[in-house]
Amino acid sequence: MGNIRYLIFNQVYQNVPVWNGRIDFRYRLNGDLVMTGNDAYPNLEVNVNPSINLAQSISFAKDHIGFDENLNDEIIGDPEMFIWVENSKEPVYYLAYKIELFVHSTDPQDDVPVHRWQVFVDAHNGNILDKFDEVRTATVEGHVTGGVKDQPYGMEMSRGMPHVKVNVSGVGNTYTDENGYYSIDIGNTSRSVTVKLEGSFLNTNNANGSDASITRTVSPGTTEDFNFAAFNSIPGERDTYYHANIVHDLAKSIHSGFTGADYVMPAKVNIGPEDYYWPCNAYWDYNGINLFSEGGGCAGTDQMADVVYHEYGHGLAQFIYDPYSPPYSSSGLSEGCADYWGITITNNPCLGNGFFGNGTCLRHGDNTLQYPASSCGGEVHCLGEYIMGALWKMRENLIALHGYENGVNISDDIFYWAQTGRPNNDMDFLTEILLADDNDGSIQNGTPNYMPICAGFEAHNMNCPYEGPFADLEFSSPSLDFVLASGEIGSQELTISNVGEPGSVLTFNSGVSPFAEIGDGPDAFGNFWSDSDLDSEISVDWVDIEGMGTLYNFPHNDQAGGQIDIGFNFPFLGGEYSQCIINANGWIGFGSDAASWENLSIPSAAAPGPAIFGFWDDLNPVNDQCNSYCSGEVYYYSDGDKLVVWFDNVAHWWTNFEDSYYDFQFVLYPDGKIDLNYNTITGTHSATIGIQDANGTNGLEVAFDQAYLHDGLSLKFSQGPDWISVTPPSGQVDAGSSETLVVEANATGLDDGLYEGYLRMVTSGGNAGVAVSLLVTGNPSLPGDINGDESINIQDIIILINFILGTDDPDTGEFNAADINSDGVLNIQDIILVVNLILD
Repeated sequence: MGNIRYLIFNQVYQNVPVWNGRIDFRYRLNGDLVMTGNDAYPNLEVNVNPSINLAQSISFAKDHIGFDENLNDEIIGDPEMFIWVENSKEPVYYLAYKIELFVHSTDPQDDVPVHRWQVFVDAHNGNILDKFDEVRTATVEGHVTGGVKDQPYGMEMSRGMPHVKVNVSGVGNTYTDENGYYSIDIGNTSRSVTVKLEGSFLNTNNANGSDASITRTVSPGTTEDFNFAAFNSIPGERDTYYHANIVHDLAKSIHSGFTGADYVMPAKVNIGPEDYYWPCNAYWDYNGINLFSEGGGCAGTDQMADVVYHEYGHGLAQFIYDPYSPPYSSSGLSEGCADYWGITITNNPCLGNGFFGNGTCLRHGDNTLQYPASSCGGEVHCLGEYIMGALWKMRENLIALHGYENGVNISDDIFYWAQTGRPNNDMDFLTEILLADDNDGSIQNGTPNYMPICAGFEAHNMNCPYEGPFADLEFSSPSLDFVLASGEIGSQELTISNVGEPGSVLTFNSGVSPFAEIGDGPDAFGNFWSDSDLDSEISVDWVDIEGMGTLYNFPHNDQAGGQIDIGFNFPFLGGEYSQCIINANGWIGFGSDAASWENLSIPSAAAPGPAIFGFWDDLNPVNDQCNSYCSGEVYYYSDGDKLVVWFDNVAHWWTNFEDSYYDFQFVLYPDGKIDLNYNTITGTHSATIGIQDANGTNGLEVAFDQAYLHDGLSLKFSQGPDWISVTPPSGQVDAGSSETLVVEANATGLDDGLYEGYLRMVTSGGNAGVAVSLLVTGNPSLPGDINGDESINIQDIIILINFILGTDDPDTGEFNAADINSDGVLNIQDIILVVNLILD
């Protein structure tokens, strides 16, 4: 290997090797370190004493694989014990047996006659953690492309076709990625493959000809590209398919939880005189887009990217406004918003580029039409011009302020989210734009981009509702870290400044919160709420109790069943409870039942309490008096550390809520924290979500009769930490001035461990959350003992590498222990010194 040497540390935990866990160093003979590699796990903790024996684990593996000694199946080698790591946002560790089995297939559909499985069996409960087949079959992969242009007189360019369905005979379907690439395992047999301009989100149909299609035979292990060109498709099919997917993906990139357009939308192209509205037209028909061939002096709208974006934009508005309707005929708002999709994606204010010939436009974003535009005579396309004009100017202003990429992203984001407020007129839309840009719950003190937004709309005679001068908050540090022994008190300074407009005054109030971004709070008991949409630190954590939960019985679809044991004392809004009831209408109570099926806004004395409303609505789970529409069971499970109550795909009362089903759960913890997790929300609802006390005088309402929920959402309630305080808690700062706050961490009465919270600042110049961590430890740090386990070993090297690479950030104690040479910097020299400490 020349002058390169390798030093590899295979990770072992309590004498059990960690599967694929290691770190390695490459260095020259002169001692220079060339490279380090880190595939190890610093915070590993698992019980290494197996609960099942080797023979039992082999039996579990055989049963799972379908092992048959009559077919000469055999065990390969001796089973081994490993720590198996489940890759996820937070790794999960298992003690596991690795068992290798050679088996013969009896499945006639199987592409290979034998398999050599590596099976990992949980050494505590016998569950199969994972398995790998070392027998490999062949794949076919390739690129689906097509000649696509952006306007009728533009030049075609070969572009990858996104989300196209690739159908393989005898195997099934796969889909191209956003760039048009695909890969699929087809076994060892040649197969027939068919590709059309049809995919996950669009199906183009040629109204006056056969649909685009390519079929050919492919062989295993080859690269097969498919190109849509003049001999197998028409331009309108290629252009429409590509551009409709572009606008779909943009909407999803802004709001990943938006699913309204996640279906195979029909796109009819090349429509001719058989349609009454031909030529010079295109339209959205409430289910798909319809685009016309050229004629009557107009180019084909199926070859205009911006027209495709416009018509698709009408569909997006329909789905965003659902269950209500956009103002299609009462104003130009719907047309103006559809126009914006067209001009922002093309980055060109000319809408309908080439509509009447090369260089012509149908409408233009750089217009000067003034609100309310009585000259339009009520014609909605004309009225939409001042909306598109205001949005285009807003976009230009934001680009000038933030640069092109950030400016466009901000403009597109607030444009999209403003529509989720379902405005019905132009001035309401402006207010929703400001609300979407707001960062502190009030637009009366301005928004981060108030001036560029208002300048765009005021150019079209739509004036913003508030005047300045506006304050603007700036603070000295995004986080504060404390390391204290139990009983100690420490403090650090945080400087806040008003960098806003001259003459402005920044008023501030500070408090503590468990969340970086809050939805509301605190209530009278110090509770806050936030969710995974608001706070990126909150992950979607569904607790799977399938097969473990106890079925809960309802006597009626509006009543609770019997009391259940929580499994611990649960503190809630001033009380403490060891039992609760589950009401069929989607709430948990700690007092008397209430048969009210009609949900209310909370807090309210007319609503049940004390209660947690996970989904208070007129639900219809399976019960003792079921009608023909009741559906879905409710289960509960407690392990002493948490109580989970799961509404498993429970139906809404059928009337006006046909085919509406909800899969959600409550998770309660001994410290009073509450998680509400929403797996799938099908159909419509009008639920109340929140918490309230027994009298209905105190509570937090998250949502009432609004489209708040979506698939894959987690909502949390928690109290703010009491070990953080700040002085002064409130005050004001003039423009150009600063104020120093003293943040104190008090470890009195705290056990050793890591505590985390947020200093929440609510100001007239914007809100901010400053992360505060407190590590309570009773022992001083030993140099090199970064994890404080009183031993210097490979775990400390792993942690140090993560600090150097920026994967993790050290607190004060960890930094001091890791900075071996005390030069104030963590680098490769410290790694070498820690290695030397281990080898000494």
